[in-house]
Amino acid sequence: MSKNLKFVFLIIFVISNLSAQEIQFNTEEDYSRVTDGPYVFWKDNLATVEYVMNGHKVFQEIRLKESGAYSFNLEGFEQEFEISTYQPLVDPDTYTNVDKIFVISDIHGQYDRFVQILQNNKVIDAENNWIWEDGHLVILGDVVDRGPMVTECLWLIHKLETQAEIWNGKVHFLLGNHEIMLLRGDTRYMHEKYQVVADKLGRSYYKFFAEDSEFGRWFRSKNTVIKINGILFVHAGLHPKIISRNYTFADINEAVRENIDAPENSIKFSDFLNFLFKDDGPFWYRGYFEDTKSSPQIKQQELWDILDHFKASQIVVGHTTQDFINPFFKDKVIPVDTGIKYGDKGEGLLWKNGIFYRAKANGYLERLTF
Repeated sequence: MSKNLKFVFLIIFVISNLSAQEIQFNTEEDYSRVTDGPYVFWKDNLATVEYVMNGHKVFQEIRLKESGAYSFNLEGFEQEFEISTYQPLVDPDTYTNVDKIFVISDIHGQYDRFVQILQNNKVIDAENNWIWEDGHLVILGDVVDRGPMVTECLWLIHKLETQAEIWNGKVHFLLGNHEIMLLRGDTRYMHEKYQVVADKLGRSYYKFFAEDSEFGRWFRSKNTVIKINGILFVHAGLHPKIISRNYTFADINEAVRENIDAPENSIKFSDFLNFLFKDDGPFWYRGYFEDTKSSPQIKQQELWDILDHFKASQIVVGHTTQDFINPFFKDKVIPVDTGIKYGDKGEGLLWKNGIFYRAKANGYLERLTF
């Protein structure tokens, strides 16, 4: 947590005595008293904070006299928020000698289930603070869209990144296809709550993730594919053609970051970008699974060649929903999207001492590999 000056933003109008956590909606369509945010926008050292409290827009501009990290509280929100005038750093794509890894994927705004899995598996405590020590938490994208608590998920991940560093741990938030869609202005899968929020704040929803926003510049610093202890992590998968084109992690990660906001024509007429952002790319590829129609299933030797090319032992993916985590291709492919998006399903993956475990929402572990 930052030791710098804390800014406390006070609501300047009278609100009801219901807190954000106490608000109950009569029906799924009743968002008239919605609470959501905050969303922070930057112009040099000027931070503009916008959020909705009980259906009312709150807006304040704060000019920060010094560059650096600042934390603040908002009345009606339990957690403390930390922001920085500095652009987020780009993390390395390869890590070794990591003692333990916890993986979760496709959260899709299901904050309660996300927290339940992390708490019961001792990644965070009852106050949602990091206790995973020097372990690494890998989030394989698709935190946004579908569910009603996307903002809460994002601020929690944002906080855990900072806390993990204090413990010499690490949080890896990789980009998924839904982050890419949102950054490129495609909001067709957003929860209806966020249309109400966008209307109340007077912005298109995807503008909350524009380049001048806290979330937007944070997203634009993220990797697409990483390797930890020889294990590959990517949202959807890596197509066999990646070998013939001799793409490296750096090639993929840099090209995605640099072209997230590129016009469609730039992507369409670039062979590399068309590969990255379309069906065969790391955000959409489903070729490891036999029951999908978008990609023919990869041959075993093609998978071996990908692993050999990247000097990897396994590949861990999300994107294609499974009933539970079940490795296949002789334990070389481990899918971890197990339906968290439904709100009452889903589990995580634990790696420790060279062994993978299915980490259930109640904290019970089942050994997957021997």
